[in-house]
Formats: sequence, C-alpha cells, structure tokens
Amino acid sequence: MTGSDDGRRVTFEMAGETLYVRDALEDERLALRFDREPDPRPALVDLFALPVDRAVSLEAESVSIPKYATVSVRESGGEFVAELSDDLTLPRGSYCFDVVGVTKAFVRAVDVEVSATGMADGGAVEIEFDGPTTVTVGGRSLHTRPEATMTVPDDPHALMTAVSALGSSIAEPSPERSWPTLRGYPPRIARGDELEIPAPLETPDTGVEIAVPATYADVYRVAPLAYYLGATVVAGADPALRLETGYVEPLPTEGVALERRVSEILGTTLFLDSLARTEGYVPSERYEYEAVGGELPFYPPGLADRSMSDRLMEYLEVDPETVDPYLPDWPTTAVLRPGPSGMELLGHLAHLLAPIRVRGSPATTEPRSGSGDRGRTAVSDSPVAVATSPSLAIAEGTPSPDDAPLPSGTAALSVAAYENGLSRSRPTKGDLRVAFVADSDERARVIERAMTEPEPPDGVDAWEAAVRPTREEFRGLLADPGVGLCLCSLPTDGSRVACADGVVDVADLETVPTTTAFEHAGRVAPAAASVEVGSLGSIAVDGALGATRIRTLVGLLATATPLAASVALARVREIAGVRLAGDPSAIAVTPERAGAQGLVRVRSVSETEHAVSWRSLPSVDARVGTEYHPLFEWADTVPELIGADREGPRPLSTAEILDLIPEPDSVVDLNGAIVFERDGIGEADVRRSARRSIAERSTSRDEGTSVRFGGK
Repeated sequence: MTGSDDGRRVTFEMAGETLYVRDALEDERLALRFDREPDPRPALVDLFALPVDRAVSLEAESVSIPKYATVSVRESGGEFVAELSDDLTLPRGSYCFDVVGVTKAFVRAVDVEVSATGMADGGAVEIEFDGPTTVTVGGRSLHTRPEATMTVPDDPHALMTAVSALGSSIAEPSPERSWPTLRGYPPRIARGDELEIPAPLETPDTGVEIAVPATYADVYRVAPLAYYLGATVVAGADPALRLETGYVEPLPTEGVALERRVSEILGTTLFLDSLARTEGYVPSERYEYEAVGGELPFYPPGLADRSMSDRLMEYLEVDPETVDPYLPDWPTTAVLRPGPSGMELLGHLAHLLAPIRVRGSPATTEPRSGSGDRGRTAVSDSPVAVATSPSLAIAEGTPSPDDAPLPSGTAALSVAAYENGLSRSRPTKGDLRVAFVADSDERARVIERAMTEPEPPDGVDAWEAAVRPTREEFRGLLADPGVGLCLCSLPTDGSRVACADGVVDVADLETVPTTTAFEHAGRVAPAAASVEVGSLGSIAVDGALGATRIRTLVGLLATATPLAASVALARVREIAGVRLAGDPSAIAVTPERAGAQGLVRVRSVSETEHAVSWRSLPSVDARVGTEYHPLFEWADTVPELIGADREGPRPLSTAEILDLIPEPDSVVDLNGAIVFERDGIGEADVRRSARRSIAERSTSRDEGTSVRFGGK
C-alpha cells in the first residue's frame, strides 16, 4: 500500500518495520514500529467503535508507540479501560489502543493477552501480545483545518447548499459530536462565479432540515446550528426546524427573535448532547449532570444511540430555563452585514459554534477573490463583520459593523485572522519574546518598570524596547521572527504609525508578530491592518497604559489567556477605550499542555479567609464542548464544560491562596489584581490586599480596583 496522496484524509506509508499513519490534512505522520516488516491490507473501518477515516490489517507480535503520543486502552467495543500511564498487563480479550500524537491512530487486536510499558518514564510505549496476531490499525485526521474550499456565487440559494455541507467535517453522528475534536474544521467558503462543492464534501444525512427565507441574513443566522446538526438548509417563507419524524418546530420570522431562538436551540442541544455522552468514549462524572440530570424528562445516556431527529424530539421538550443556568459562555458572538461579503467567515465561525447576529448595511467594498487568495484588502474602520465577547461587555445592545468608531470592547472580524491562524505558528508558552516601541524616554522608563519589578511576568522569555525608531528600525523590529508580541506606543493616524523619520503604514508591511497592540489608537484601523498582514490578533487602545496594566496585560497574553479576557482582566477599559481585531478568543501563545486556561478569583472575606471561585476560559483552541477538570487539593472537583463558573466549597486560608499562585494552567485574580508567580508575593501582601479590598467595599461598590503589591 503506497503512501501517495489519493485525496483521502488518512494514508499509510511503510519504511522497514515502521508503519506511518499519515494525516494528509495536517501534513503529519505518526510512526508505529512493529516487530517485523508490515504487510498491510485494507481493512473495514467498521471494525472500530470510534470514528476512523481509514484502516489496514497486518500481522505482528508487538508494537512500539512514540514517546510524544498519549495512549489509552479500550475494549474493542469502545469501553474505556485505562490510561497507559504505568506498566500494565491485560487478561485475554479484545482491545483497542487509542493513540493521540501528531494525528489520531487506533491499534486493535482480538483474543490476546497484553503486556504494556507505560508512559511514566517519558519513553515510547511498548505493547506486546502473547503471540503473533492480526493487528488492525485505524487512522483519523485531527482535522484542525478545512479539508476543501467551496466556491459560492452571490446567491442566497447557492449559499444554502454550501452551508448544508459545512457538517461534512463532523466525524460522529452521535452525541459525541459535542466534543470539538470530533467535529473537525468545516470547509472554507470562497466567493466566486459558480457554485462548486468539491467531491470529498457532501451534505450529511441526519434527517434534519432548517427552512428560512432565501436571504443572506437568515442563512447567516442559522449557519452554526446547521453545521452542528448536520442539517440541510432549504428556502421557506416560514422559518422552521423540520425532522424526519414529521415533527416541525416553528422558528420566529423576525430577525432578532430568530437569532435568539437559534442560539437557544444550539446551546441546549450541545449541552444535552454533552450529558448524553457521559457514558460514551470518555466516561465522566460531570458537575452539570449532577446539577440538572434529575430535572430532565429522560435519561441522557439512553439517547446516545438514537438518531439526531429522535434526540431533538426529546431536547425540544426541555424548558430552556432548566438548562440555561448551566450553559457555558460562548467565547465569540459574530455580527455580520446582511450582504454576501460575510459568507467567507461562515466556515470559521461554525468551527467555533459562534452565534451569528446580522446588523448594518451590506458592505460596499469589493469582495475578496477567495480565501485562498492572500492578497490584501483595504483597511477601514467599517469592517465586514464584528464580534463581541462575554469578557468585554458592550455598553448597549449589539454593535454593528457600521458603527464609527466601533464601540469599546468590540472586535473587528476578517477572514485574514482565521487564515493566519491556519498558516502561522505561535510562540510556545514560556518562550515569548516581547518588543516595546516607545515614543519617549519617559515611556521607556514606564515599560522598564513594568517588566523589571520584580522581573518579567510569567511566560515572558525575553523583552526589549526601542525608543523613537526610524522607519527602517520599526519595520525590522516587526519583521523579526523571534518577536511574538509587540506593544507600540508611537502616534498613529489610522493604520499609519509615526516614526522618527516619517510614517510607516502597517497595511504595507510584509511581516508582523503573531500578536500586536497599539496605544494612542482611537480607532481599530492599526490593529485591523496588522491582522490583514499576518497577526492572529491585535489590540488598539485609545490611551496609554500604566506600568501595572502593561505588566498585567503582557503577562496574561504570555500565559495563553484569550485576547478579550486579557484586556478585561488587565482592567484596560478603566482608563481607555479598547478595540480588538481578530477573534476575541484568540490566544498569543501555545500552551505547554493542551487545554484551557483557568481563572481563579479570590475575594477576601477577612485578612485570613478568602472566598474562591473559578472558571475556564474558552478560546479558538479550547472550544465549547471541551471538558475542564481542575484539580484542587481543597475541592473535590469533577469535570465541567469549559466556560462554566464554579464556587469553591469553603473559604481558603492565606497559605492556601499562596499555594494557588504557581498553578501552571491558571491565573489568579486576587481582589481585582492579577498576580503572577514571578511577583513573589507573600502572606503580608495577601493581608494588605485583603485590607484594601474590604475597606473599598465598605465605602463604595466593589469595582475590582487594581492593587499594587509591595506598597508601591
């Protein structure tokens, strides 16, 4: 069997005793080394209980799995047995080894006894059978990028056809689709002259239809729901959700009401699917199941093998108020214009299950010539779409792309940000190099104070500052591949930045860091321009930040806290308006371990007792449907959906608070101030923070005033 690219997501390649499982979408290979040269033969993917793109069978007595993979053991029917973290022997039976590395692989053997070495020593996992046996190897693409691009003309009916195919990336028809890793990245949509749906893509057969009027606005509104349900979108004067059982759920005709109801159905369906999966591929005892399971008119795991239509029949009977208190925050809500210019965002927004609103006027700018075209688009303060985040509440209602300027807290959306995320790598947490561009010596001293008292914040490996650079120096600094984050305080006029010897237009740059921030902006234009030329996300602040906020913002970004949450937790809007460019849930660095960033909030009750709550922060990497399991010594925790808010079971002592601060996957908000491990705070600092916080609350509403430690 050759390893040539035959249009499949997964192929197999051989070299000596090694079988490579190649993920064509990711362009990665996972090596499995056997005790003999493999002679693979095509095998049925139905042999596996979990979704598999392609499979082969071969004879072997042992297999070695590389050290950079994690391995769990399942029975052949999919039932979870154990993580291979320690050495293990298994009695005679049929087993499937679930391997996660640069791609996903499964190694299945039946009627065998097994001896395996675990991953605890950091080496490869060695699995031996009690004799030569038939081993079946399956591979599934991690599918973290679009498989293909659909071309769609400016016609809402054609767009309906394309939206109906977004769910082609979903690997599993069961409630397991609530896991984001099983949903895959939907195909791209590019504007063109004719409708073209590439051959690998097809509309899923789930028996669900969504009827809406043939307008861009209404197709946009239902697109994320259609993706998740694998629904076919059809034209209909009366909006409705139609099931193959014959049941029809009417939907509102008015736009805002339709948006609200679609989001309600999407949230409820994903949430209840996540309860139905608790006895599935990854068994778990969920916090939400304990809280709401007894109020449901059905036993959720009992729906796991039912069709989508059957499950929806049950889900639609549940009062939304029953589940609403337990729904996690969606990290991004998008607002598109009602014309064709927003269609190229739909695949990316569906990937995040981002609710979509429609406001403003149809865009008047020329359309892009397709997402594959990396040509530049004009940068203006009227973007094709905007987004909001629950971390940065908007003062009034839903913003519009027509708003000029955009309201503080709003993000300008463009296809470029998502495409940059697919084509660029981020710095790794702990390796971030930060560049500051200062407009004066005084400003440079503020930056130095922020980064040296007592030392750079967590996650920052190195930093540098340039004062009043020339145009050449400014371009060179932003083009330096070692710089992952740049904070620029030079004067700006739109996307133009004033250097010592003239002006540089950010829109004309060839290379920029993965994350940028601009002070003195007043508009979103410099941030939007930076995203158009390569940044994954950018921040535009109306004023200048003090040393404490600079340190906090940089430290949050450097520890994989999403953009909007970083701006909110650094209290930037207390001193200046701020706008983002790119998805507000983008992160500046890649975490050392996959998973969500956690936030632990501490509110002092007295100098010695402190109330604690926590939540996980969804991002473009840690998407809704993921489970988060904090492990605190002082709390008997169970997994929860990412984005859920939890209260600690009891107040903590000051010593327990200090133990929280080195938590590797969380940041700590102590009475309104983010504290990092490198801050080196002690008991006296916590007591001082408590006294100040209690005093402020006793005289005014608690506004989360930032506290500077060390009496400074």
